[in-house]
Amino acid sequence: MSAPVDAHALVGTWQAVEWTIAYPDGRTTRPFGADLDGRLLYAADGGMSALIAAGGRAPLPPGNPRDAAPEARAALFDSCLAYAGRWRLEAGRVRHEVAVSLNPVLIDTVQWREPELHGDRLDLVARETLPDGGTRVHRLGWRRVPA
Repeated sequence: MSAPVDAHALVGTWQAVEWTIAYPDGRTTRPFGADLDGRLLYAADGGMSALIAAGGRAPLPPGNPRDAAPEARAALFDSCLAYAGRWRLEAGRVRHEVAVSLNPVLIDTVQWREPELHGDRLDLVARETLPDGGTRVHRLGWRRVPA
């Protein structure tokens, strides 16, 4: 566990370096693989934006994306997570208030993250309760993008 994080230390642009999920049975997965990419932006005025995508995503054919096969469009949706809204530090945790999202189920929700800051590396930890009562732990690793 790292020391408490100051909100000013989070302001800036961060590049995704990994996303792992640890399960109660000891398994660990990487939902978007080892070569994911993404950006997390924390603005000093409280705005935030997050986008994470799997590496090596197949592009849609040229032309209007809406004309692409439903399977191809679904594959892109399944390999990307994006939302934006407001953020603040509250009781040592980062509160993301989702205003807009690629997945509408997240709109108007609060996403809590436990920040761990180690130099230019930021880990955001999210705990998810499973239907059986167990907990899986998401760890999203970010590296600060130099100004």
